[in-house]
Amino acid sequence: MKNSILLLITVIGTGIFSLNAQTISPDIYFDDEPGTHNMGIASDGEFYYTCNGGKTYEGKISKYSLNGNFMKSFGIDLDMRSIMYNPKDKQLYVSCYDGNIYKITSLEDGSFQLAYSKLYKNEQASLAIDPKGKYLYYLDDGTLKVYDFAKGTLVNTYYGINSGPELGSGNSSVAVSKKYIITFNSEKQVFFLYDKKGNFKESLKFKDGDYGFSLSYANGHIFVSTDGDYGMGKWFGYEQK
Repeated sequence: MKNSILLLITVIGTGIFSLNAQTISPDIYFDDEPGTHNMGIASDGEFYYTCNGGKTYEGKISKYSLNGNFMKSFGIDLDMRSIMYNPKDKQLYVSCYDGNIYKITSLEDGSFQLAYSKLYKNEQASLAIDPKGKYLYYLDDGTLKVYDFAKGTLVNTYYGINSGPELGSGNSSVAVSKKYIITFNSEKQVFFLYDKKGNFKESLKFKDGDYGFSLSYANGHIFVSTDGDYGMGKWFGYEQK
């Protein structure tokens, strides 16, 4: 498929990036002990699944009820950066520090298989699948690439996407809802919402969560964590349909 490239121009002073005056508060929050770092969260509509990251041999995915009650943890020998649910095959996928994307074939067995190798350049990036399982999104320092998830082919590139200025403040993290592409500046605690054509729509100031790798979308909520950093972390979910 021929790539279409759209150039986004950030206009300062016109008000298009003005913040929503109201600071939004989380609708759901719960503790999550990652063992390393609180990297990502996904949902299959019945449960939440969180992933950690930092050390391959300490990799794990934890399962929670939709009320945030802990159920079980599963050892996964991967250094993960994001976790994604694909409704088409009803499987969990993870993007990892080795630059690969894996399908989790069994949580109980801790087994996985390679889905895509070196599809993207920034191995620290936190990738996202859209809620229909059709597209894969990858943000790197203002450039957003969209791939056909089934084929692994690039279908769109958007430039000038707003985010945090550095890796630790969100410049390689993206989440996707049914309606929006979502980026953030974790230091300033601001979400940036774009439509699916890459047009900026709104900025939202949020109250809790500040870990720059953790931006996720699950079960109708934008999620951000406060990193446990080898201790107890916390997830905060903000309703956004």
